[in-house]
Amino acid sequence: MSVKQRLLEFLRTEEISGSEFTRKMGLSPGYLASMRKSMPEEKVEKLIRLYPQLSRDWLLYGEGNMYRDMGESDINPHRLDRHMVPLIPSYAQAGKFELYATGVMESDCRRIYAPVTGASCAIQVKGDSMEPKIHSGTYLFLEKINDKAFIPWGSPLVLDTENGSLVKMLFPSDRGEEYLEARSYNKDYPPFLIPTDSIYGIYRILFKLEEGDFF
Repeated sequence: MSVKQRLLEFLRTEEISGSEFTRKMGLSPGYLASMRKSMPEEKVEKLIRLYPQLSRDWLLYGEGNMYRDMGESDINPHRLDRHMVPLIPSYAQAGKFELYATGVMESDCRRIYAPVTGASCAIQVKGDSMEPKIHSGTYLFLEKINDKAFIPWGSPLVLDTENGSLVKMLFPSDRGEEYLEARSYNKDYPPFLIPTDSIYGIYRILFKLEEGDFF
């Protein structure tokens, strides 16, 4: 199933009409009919804010259940589910940032509120290689991908590598499983190969928060 098909299934299950959905999302009346297989990141983030009971992983990747595991008090579309997560210190971008590894301990990290359920940590972006979609200074709230078989190819991810942390889109390499191809949104940065054995962890971006919007 595509993202569009899963979205339509969610709307049917929730008995939300297409007109109600597009009105609340601020979209044109014909958006659902003309929608391709997926949705832009900014629309996905707005959708999850509007319907916090919807599982982002299920919508985007077909993983797990349609609904998040939520307590009754969480089901409120007018609030964000906030909890504290460690913010990886900036010096960790020069090495491992995996918690409890030799590079960074949780005690090294300032804790901040995460505006989304499921985030295990956060990191701040530096540089313009992912412009115009991910700006320098943006805070990324992350969830580790435990099984490389479920890597969402073509989506922006944070990589914890022996050469530091990277925010890139990943693609399979034509050189085999020993390498992954990393691409940037900014066309000034050409694609390059990363040896898979140099990657300590791959993290899915659950939420982006611009620096100026930070609490």
